[in-house]
Amino acid sequence: MNLTPIDEAVFNAQELAAGIAAMALVQDLIKKGFEASAVSENLSLDILERKKAMKDHKHINMLLNFIAQTRASIGISA
Repeated sequence: MNLTPIDEAVFNAQELAAGIAAMALVQDLIKKGFEASAVSENLSLDILERKKAMKDHKHINMLLNFIAQTRASIGISA
């Protein structure tokens, strides 16, 4: 399929926008992971709160690992 220069520019712009949105999502996950980690390590909090925070932290790490593996499989790495 041959793209015209304008079609290629539009495609590249859309790809850039999708990449920026994906990075915003990753940054948000990292922030939430740090927050959950801090809560899980706070010994002054109730054990149930800390357990939920640890569960959230593990889930976030799983999501970040999945994103990294997916990106690596298509040739994108940090």
